[in-house]
Amino acid sequence: MKKYFNIFLLSLVALTSMTMMSCKNETDEIFDDDAVTRLENAKDNFINILTDKGGKWQMQYYSNSNEPGYVYVMTFRTDGSVTISGKNIWIGKVEGESLDVPTYGSQTSLWDVITDNGPVLSFNSFNKYFHVFADPEDIPSMSDEDTDETGYGHEGDYEFDLMKYSGDTLYITGKKYGIDMIMTRLDAGIDDHVYMDEVVAMADSFFNAKIPQVYMNLPNGTRWIIKNGATSILKMFREGDDEISTSVNHNVIITHDGLSFMNPLTVDGYTVQNFIRQADGSLLCRDDNETTITADDLNMVFTTPTFKWKFDLTQMGGVLADQLELLRTDLNNYGKRKLSAIDISYNTDLGCYLLDFSCVYQKKTLHASFYFNAELVGENQIKFNFTGEGNDVSVVYAEKCPAFNSFIAAMNGVTYTLTTSSLLAPVDMKVTDSSNGANYFQCWL
Repeated sequence: MKKYFNIFLLSLVALTSMTMMSCKNETDEIFDDDAVTRLENAKDNFINILTDKGGKWQMQYYSNSNEPGYVYVMTFRTDGSVTISGKNIWIGKVEGESLDVPTYGSQTSLWDVITDNGPVLSFNSFNKYFHVFADPEDIPSMSDEDTDETGYGHEGDYEFDLMKYSGDTLYITGKKYGIDMIMTRLDAGIDDHVYMDEVVAMADSFFNAKIPQVYMNLPNGTRWIIKNGATSILKMFREGDDEISTSVNHNVIITHDGLSFMNPLTVDGYTVQNFIRQADGSLLCRDDNETTITADDLNMVFTTPTFKWKFDLTQMGGVLADQLELLRTDLNNYGKRKLSAIDISYNTDLGCYLLDFSCVYQKKTLHASFYFNAELVGENQIKFNFTGEGNDVSVVYAEKCPAFNSFIAAMNGVTYTLTTSSLLAPVDMKVTDSSNGANYFQCWL
């Protein structure tokens, strides 16, 4: 029995040794290089990625969750230099600008990929246009003047863990504050200044402070109201809910092609984050290809009681252009008066709209106002119905200058179709006769 046990034990030891040898060979194949070597290889790989194809990238940068994101264009070179270009209000403040307007700046500094627990992109020499967000000084121009930010500033990162590279996109995470961001490769021939100007222009086309609110339209038919869009800190709440108790702020970044929330946003069961600008100026969510961001129907925007629409007197066509010239002639014949402006606004006391003609006479401006009601026809159409009444000046001018009457007659009862350069920020309108496209006028807020 003892002999049998010994033979069995020897067999088991031999089998175990063979198994361990097999596992060791597999391990050697997987871990031929030690951890340090693998980390160095990863570092070299990311350096090659960053400098490849001209080395130009767009970074979508967030300093914290209470500020909007900012776009930077970066050109990485194999000599360890990087040119960082941007256009935002903080660059303006670095340059001593007092107004909160985006200012362009570009500076070359140093960069490297260093190793920690993994490869880290480090901007390791001071770049005044980028490191402004990592500077731990107080920010005296922030809206809350009672808050002292000394010791942390904007709380922005200047070193980033390199997480993943896929399809000319680098996924990075701020090393200190842990905010996820992305970098996308750009064509090496892009001009940084032109590109950043286009980013700022894109932001202006999305949100305008003159348009008080826009809407995120979900596939299930519900809408979320968006306010403060021009600040890129969106105040959002479901339409019909109480604004004060339910609204939540979300910071976004305006890029060259669209808009992205800092973090994925889940509303009514839909998760959205990235939106792309469409040809009509609206935004389409590329995560579901259904959710959109638009303003009100154009005729509702046009008839907003607090708005004043100013005619572009150089942009009229057809019968309206003809009547405008007759009107100018009549005014000149009536004591050399001149037409300086035409606008449309709502008068709360009268309960109607005014078509107002500003007429200059002996350095004084008199307003001939004709009253009308606006009838909404369809989602983007409007009809002007004049009441036959007006202020005292209009009565005198209509008698002395018959072209006033013919101008009003040309507009009265006509259904017009409204179009705009941006459905999201409709601060300009082309108002075109629905039955005759040659008759139109252009106006703006």
